[in-house]
Amino acid sequence: MNWDDVIIEAAATDTGMRRTNNQDSHAMVRASNEESWRQRGHVYLVADGMGAHAVGELASKMACDLIPHNYMKARSGTPAEAIVKAFREVSSLIHSRASANRDFQGMGTTSSALLLLPAGALVAHVGDSRVYRVRGDVIDQLSFDHSLVWELIKRNHLAPGQTNHSIPKNVITRSLGPELEVEVDVEGPLEVRLGDVFLLCSDGLSGPVTDPEMGVFAANYHPREACKYLINLANLRGGLDNITVVIVRIGSWIDPDSTESASPGRAVLGSAGKSRSPGLWERVAAAVKNRGRSPAPAVVEDHPHRTSPCPLDEPMIQQLDDLSRAVQDQAVAQAWSLDWTALATLRRQFADARSGGNRRSALRKLGEIIALLGQAARFARKPAGPASPVH
Repeated sequence: MNWDDVIIEAAATDTGMRRTNNQDSHAMVRASNEESWRQRGHVYLVADGMGAHAVGELASKMACDLIPHNYMKARSGTPAEAIVKAFREVSSLIHSRASANRDFQGMGTTSSALLLLPAGALVAHVGDSRVYRVRGDVIDQLSFDHSLVWELIKRNHLAPGQTNHSIPKNVITRSLGPELEVEVDVEGPLEVRLGDVFLLCSDGLSGPVTDPEMGVFAANYHPREACKYLINLANLRGGLDNITVVIVRIGSWIDPDSTESASPGRAVLGSAGKSRSPGLWERVAAAVKNRGRSPAPAVVEDHPHRTSPCPLDEPMIQQLDDLSRAVQDQAVAQAWSLDWTALATLRRQFADARSGGNRRSALRKLGEIIALLGQAARFARKPAGPASPVH
């Protein structure tokens, strides 16, 4: 990657439909100048806290506040060494806080980080918050779930995809805080290509929303729109947990359904604080400046932990249309407060786009329908929680 590459990012977080507080946190920290970028790159992080009352919220906030800070201020060590050290320092702080106060027992958090560096993408993770990469119509899970189910699969005690209802899916085997020492997994550096989209999320998203669904929205829409659609899709499937998503697109965004030439995405800022694209002489000067420096670490061979196709096809559209219509029937039956005129307009636009063969536009209209229904579902929920999730 280059310092002046355009990067478009967005994030969204939601309490979900059943929780009263949000124990998820996230962070997006850009390098402040070119030298900082060369040393430490940009940092994106998602954390999912654990513990009674507000202690999980505190743990995840500590992770997202302190891990990027400690990593960026490190003056020695490779990026991989520095991020592992930052994870361990924060884990020790959380452990100390929990040990000093009986009310903080059980305090901990998952944490998954994406570093975008000159050498490529580096992923550091503890727990089951995930980091994905979407490339073309394929979504790869770059992080490993430190969960009981995934550990059993790793040890060949459970086949991938095998269902065993006696094994709880939400039991994690590693997190920051509960133990004084923690093992941090690091993947990469991995090659980054123009058009790659990275997605970080808590299990409040990856539980109810499938990998192909995450991939198709992240690949085909601006990160801001994709975040909105995915958060509401998770809520329509029950929203049983807090939901957090961070989406990072490498390269400019040109909306195929818009007459505009480019999106309002942010470019990485140059040393003068202005978005720029260097000319030939600037690149030559940079090459001269970097002559004699140690070469960047070699990109490692790519071995995703899980890969799924995510094509924007009719089965995907039909599946999401069926969901939205089932929720709409529920809204009618329960007399939700809803902008029915706006919904009817979106339905008509969706039908026109679909019949005209414009799947991207059709899925966008479905995303807006899902967002409209998701907001209505939130206002319609009962104190004990929303209506039964629709699958």
